[in-house]
Amino acid sequence: MEELFNKIYSKLKDALKIVFMGIGEEKLTDDGVGPYIISKLLHLSNHKFLFINAGIDPMARIDDILNFHPSHLVLFDTCTLKQEPGTISILERDNMCNYIPISSHTIPVHIVIDLLTNKIQTLQVFMIGFVPESLEGFTELRQYKKDELNLEDLSNNIDLPFFEIHLTEPMQRSADIVIQIIKKVLESLK
Repeated sequence: MEELFNKIYSKLKDALKIVFMGIGEEKLTDDGVGPYIISKLLHLSNHKFLFINAGIDPMARIDDILNFHPSHLVLFDTCTLKQEPGTISILERDNMCNYIPISSHTIPVHIVIDLLTNKIQTLQVFMIGFVPESLEGFTELRQYKKDELNLEDLSNNIDLPFFEIHLTEPMQRSADIVIQIIKKVLESLK
């Protein structure tokens, strides 16, 4: 965990403003890792850090990113590295297109990144990628925090997932580690 913290912190230590964007389909087990992470960190958004759940359409959130004027963009998504499920890897823009599945995204994420870096030429981008164990769909869907949130709450906050996210055990462990690391990074950047 310390090694991963050091890698992420070294990439963000000079950041002025950071957008953290989760990408993925919450109805496909481990593909929901990006939205899951954002749902756990969303309350930490402020003038310096913005947490966005882009779901399967990161292109739809371009204006939110541009209007925030970030110096850094950190993506959370699954990747297709030939490693054990739950493996966490830092991917640079140049190798993202080789390791990010295109099937669940409306537009490949590297194209969205290229569009953003054309608009904000100093934008630093990297992805925290997770090797999935399963990308199967659920047979039973449940509303996210059904006992706490109503449909209006979910409709008014596009960064909350609509359905409960059910990660496999290795992905859950890895996602929770990254959540703790991001919290520690944010504390260090204050």
